[in-house]
Amino acid sequence: MIFESGSEEQSVLLQWAEDEFTGNRLKANPAGPNRYFARYEESDPVPDLFWQVRRRAVSAFSVTDYEDEPRYKCFLGYNTEGGFISEHIDPSPPGKRHVRMNIMLSKPHGGGRPVIDRRMINVQERDLWCFYPTLMRHSSTPVSGNRKRFVLSIGILVPEIGS
Repeated sequence: MIFESGSEEQSVLLQWAEDEFTGNRLKANPAGPNRYFARYEESDPVPDLFWQVRRRAVSAFSVTDYEDEPRYKCFLGYNTEGGFISEHIDPSPPGKRHVRMNIMLSKPHGGGRPVIDRRMINVQERDLWCFYPTLMRHSSTPVSGNRKRFVLSIGILVPEIGS
């Protein structure tokens, strides 16, 4: 389980996410309209809960041999109405596979659905989805309505099989 029972942890992280946005700590993403983000490392001033949830997500997949993904790191993604993620593939260093674990903190009224290898994924708030962004084309549908899409995204590198 990524979140403890109930939604108190989700509420804490959503309040932090809102504070990050209203405090102008999320940067406009040049890859598309109405998209904002911030990358985080363990030395950054974020709630301890952020790192607890990250550890739970990684352990949910029984991953033990990994390192932090250095380019995109862990990040908070925020899309407002009309915001979407264009279809793309992310790079990975030689001999490594980039694994991305995403948690839907806040689901918009419409849109904002992840699309992996051209298949729409139905996720609810507090759901986790995981994939290899270096192997699988991914995107999201445009957000509609005034409810924000906040996603906590966790990136790790694992050894490439046969390495």
